[in-house]
Amino acid sequence: MADLYGDWKRSYALLPRYFQALKTTNPGTVVKFVHKVGGPSNVHVFDRVFWAFGPSIRGFEHCRPILTVDGTHLYGKYKGVLLIAIGVDANDQIYPLAFAIVDCESIDTWGWFMDCIRKHVTQREGICVISDRHVGIMTAMNKVGGGWTEPQAFHRNCTRHQASNINTKFKSNELKLAFLSTACAAQRKRFNKGMQKIGSLNPSAKVLLESIPLSKWSLCHDGGHRYGIKTTNNSECFNGVLKRVRFLPITALVKATFFRINSYFVKHREDANKRLLEGCIWSEKVTEKLAENVKRTAHHKVTCYDARRGLYEVVTGRGNRLGSEVCRANSISSDQYVDPFYSCGEYHGSYRSSFHPVPDESYWMPWMDPGPDDGRILHLQSTHRSEAIWQGVELEPLTLRGHMKALKTFEVPEAVLTYVNNTQFRGITRLCYVPLDADLITALVERWRQETHTFHLPFSEATVTLQDVAMLLGLRISGRPVTGSSEGGWRNLCVRLLGATPSTVAVKGSKLKLTWLHDNFQNVANINSQYQLHCHVRAYLLYLFGALLFPDKTGNTVSLIYLPLLENLDQIDDISWGSGVLACLYRNLCKATKVDCIGMPLLLLQLWSWERVSIGCPDIVRSRVPRQAGVAYPLGSQVLTGVDPLACKWLRVQRGFKDHRLGLVVIRDLLDKMVELQFVWQPYTPSVVQHLSPTCVQDQAEWTVIAPLICFEMVEWHFPNRCTRQFGWQQKIPEMGSTCTRLHDISRKGDWSTNYETMHQESIAKWENRMSKIVEPGLPFCGLMSFEDEYFEWYNAITRRIITPLSQTVNDDYENHHYYYPTAADFQILTQANMVTYNTTEQMISNMPDDIPLAQYAMIEKMLNMSLDSLENTGQGHLINYQEPRPPSPPRYDFRHLAHRQQIMTQESEEAESSQRTRKKGKKRN
Repeated sequence: MADLYGDWKRSYALLPRYFQALKTTNPGTVVKFVHKVGGPSNVHVFDRVFWAFGPSIRGFEHCRPILTVDGTHLYGKYKGVLLIAIGVDANDQIYPLAFAIVDCESIDTWGWFMDCIRKHVTQREGICVISDRHVGIMTAMNKVGGGWTEPQAFHRNCTRHQASNINTKFKSNELKLAFLSTACAAQRKRFNKGMQKIGSLNPSAKVLLESIPLSKWSLCHDGGHRYGIKTTNNSECFNGVLKRVRFLPITALVKATFFRINSYFVKHREDANKRLLEGCIWSEKVTEKLAENVKRTAHHKVTCYDARRGLYEVVTGRGNRLGSEVCRANSISSDQYVDPFYSCGEYHGSYRSSFHPVPDESYWMPWMDPGPDDGRILHLQSTHRSEAIWQGVELEPLTLRGHMKALKTFEVPEAVLTYVNNTQFRGITRLCYVPLDADLITALVERWRQETHTFHLPFSEATVTLQDVAMLLGLRISGRPVTGSSEGGWRNLCVRLLGATPSTVAVKGSKLKLTWLHDNFQNVANINSQYQLHCHVRAYLLYLFGALLFPDKTGNTVSLIYLPLLENLDQIDDISWGSGVLACLYRNLCKATKVDCIGMPLLLLQLWSWERVSIGCPDIVRSRVPRQAGVAYPLGSQVLTGVDPLACKWLRVQRGFKDHRLGLVVIRDLLDKMVELQFVWQPYTPSVVQHLSPTCVQDQAEWTVIAPLICFEMVEWHFPNRCTRQFGWQQKIPEMGSTCTRLHDISRKGDWSTNYETMHQESIAKWENRMSKIVEPGLPFCGLMSFEDEYFEWYNAITRRIITPLSQTVNDDYENHHYYYPTAADFQILTQANMVTYNTTEQMISNMPDDIPLAQYAMIEKMLNMSLDSLENTGQGHLINYQEPRPPSPPRYDFRHLAHRQQIMTQESEEAESSQRTRKKGKKRN
């Protein structure tokens, strides 16, 4: 058996590496270990493990929100219990979802299992869990904040288990059958009749059942959450499937679940594909059920009272097929009353994802988990760009869409420029073309998280805040949101507000080509009226929107949805354009984590990185244009004091580029290795701010609001509480906030007449009341965060620590060869090896006998000090577990006293041997 399925002890040691290989080939797979410290050496011993396969997790979104959970005993050498969570697909077949191996069924193990499902497998609302009445399950379902209480989830009892309990308690098979009939009754009338029968058989049984909430066990009081499923037979059915493998070593058991579920997926995927090709709407069992129901309604009498309101009277009985005739007469289809979860599309979606084979053990990678350890925050990791990178997919840099180059050739009439300079867009008019760094922007996108709207750097979260928008672009934060209606009639709108009619080629839907604005509104000699001036101002602002502030993926169009907001030019400063630009940036960053191109305010993102991140930041060498005589340039560039925002610091200058020219792989890995000293938390010092436009600091009271940022269809939350060090305050563990995945699904694609002001009225109300939820100033922050800080320990558990996988090979542009480039993951492997060496040698010292040879002492000394030096020199000295109180620096081990002891022992041994030889010689003489 050991030859076939592996040794029992080795199987436990092999399990983590097998799971790592499985996660590598099957993205989205979740594995969570729990160890306990035991034994005389305080070693980590296996306690329990949870796993759920990625294809099952993705496919469960297409199943009904229902789970049956159960446990079954293992028969192997070390015993234990296998916990199972089973769903139900569209064809009423079992859908294996999650597993765990624990030592026994208890409050602790069931609570942990249910927590793992809620945190790492599904966050669906309204999910129904059917189980027996084990105290561990009941406790987990009633735990406040665990995600399983109503209305987040609903718990229902298995009627078969409850009937068995009643039979055990009251010793009556007739009572058991009466309970089953009553519990399964779909009508209140039949339920009440059944309860009367139970009361006549045994009044105590009726009192007992009435003490349990009826929704827990009665089908007609369930509210539809069970979907007609009354027992945990699905879980026990799969337990029967695994019966023959429950005596195997643990790794072989896990492999068995992998191969069995894969065979399920292959079989049902083929069945679903076949039904789709045949044009079937519903799954096979549902189709049969519908046919059966139609047959049964042949003798029902249907009387219509109000067809519009759907008011009918149905009398069951025998007679003509009046029911069918009434349905045909009123053109009523039964399809509209069938839940979509029973459709062939959902059936196919449940099994769409494929399992991938796990390679031979000789190809497994070393154990390395990039995180997160706690998946409650980054619950979208399985679909994130970084997951594909870790699995070895070679992704190219993002394609950047923009139209900034045209700014160099757009000649603005002086009257128009004078008018715009009196608005909040004065600083924007000073901006010009800056070459964008696709490698740097792509590396930042790989660290952007939709769940938090922040960049997850190795040491903390950081993000582009309203403060950055105000400082870099000089846009207002205060004001009403950027929203309105996409009512259509775009060409007529252009005639009315731009004074010109674009050609059919220039307008496509709500998109207007920037080239049309460029050709018709630049360098106009004569502007003879106020109306013409306003038309040219609107055209110029619209051009700035398409080129800089709100660019789209086409790179050469601008949406006319912004044009109605420019109708009254006297009120454009009353709009919070800064929050709209930031909402656009957030939305496009979230999209870019899943696609291969990006269109957004890329200049804002790149300048934010240059101000704060030393990696990829160029040096300002010199100004490219002559300076005006008598004008001060305190920031060393073309920034005019009191006029420009900080973005002008990087424009019209010659920049010297450094490390980021090495390419995406190197930039990505440099961010993996980044330390806190390489990030500037507060670049906007008083000495810088005093030279900027007053608009930059006009709304500083609103920089730390926790509020939704709105830009038509885009609603993105601003969470400055996740990066308070950017405002000079100490960082605490932030409260969990949702960025609402549903809002990210809203787009303007195919939209012709949506009133976003009505659609997002709740979010607009929160924006208008934004000052009621603001991050209060905390304790001043200075220096670096300690590795023992509570926030750092929390962040290290919830973040994606490493993006770049092991052992990357980089193509050198200057030499026609490849060379090995060690990544942060490689350094992590070496760090783990050094930690093992350090801990092992330290343990050897504590248990070292006095008579050990001096040569072994010297070898241990060298190993210990080399591992300690390596940890210190790579900045990982904080990983060493020190005794309290902690010394100021890692301890150095000196073996001179041991060597002296060895010398004394050697000298005493030599004297004893000499004395013994002398005595022997004396005896021979005698």
